[in-house]
Amino acid sequence: RYGQPRDKTIQLSKALSWLLRHAVEEQGLTFQPGGYVYVSDVLKHPSFQSYTLDDVHKCVETNEKKRFGLKTDEQGQEMIRAHQGHSIDAHVDLREITDPHEFPTVVHGTYLRHWPNIGQGGLSKMNRTHIHFAPGMPRDSGVISGMRSSAQVFITIDMEKAMNDGYKFYVSTNNVILCPGNSQGYLPSEYFKSTIDKNGKLV
Repeated sequence: RYGQPRDKTIQLSKALSWLLRHAVEEQGLTFQPGGYVYVSDVLKHPSFQSYTLDDVHKCVETNEKKRFGLKTDEQGQEMIRAHQGHSIDAHVDLREITDPHEFPTVVHGTYLRHWPNIGQGGLSKMNRTHIHFAPGMPRDSGVISGMRSSAQVFITIDMEKAMNDGYKFYVSTNNVILCPGNSQGYLPSEYFKSTIDKNGKLV
C-alpha cells in the first residue's frame, strides 16, 4: 500500500518516544548508563515485535528531529536512547551550559491557548524532567528540535539573567536546550525577553 513504509517508521518513532522517554522501567526494561536501553530488549517487547533491527536503524537515521541515538557496547550489542523529552530520570548525559552567550537566542514554542497561564505563572516542565527550548526560531540554522512545528507563540528567554539568578541550563545531543526550572519546576515570566506570534507580532 502506498505510504506504508513511511507510516511504519512514524509508528515506530512514536512507540520509541513513548517507551524511551516515559515507560522504560514501568515496562520491565533496564536503563544502561547514559539513558540507553538494549535494542534487543526493545524488540522483545510486545509493542515492538512487528519491527526489526533494520526498522530501528531507519527510524533513527530518518528522524528529522534527531530524537534518538544508537551506540554499541563492548560486546557489540546495540543500544538506543531518546536524547531528551523524558518524564522519568533516564540519566542522559546532558552538557551544562556555562556561557549564556553560546546560545544568543533561546526560544520556547507554545500555543495561544496556553499563553495566559504562562504569561502569569511562567513556563512549567509539566510532567517532564525539563522545560524545552530551541536555539532559535523554527527553520533557523541549527534548530533541529525543541518545539513543535505547529507552535503559535514564541517566547524568547533571557538565559543570561536566569543563569545569573542560579537557574541551570543544559544542551542535549540534538541541540535542544533544557532547564529543570526552580524547585517547583517553573521558569518565571520575569525571564521572558519577548513574546511574538508566528507573524512576528508582539503577544
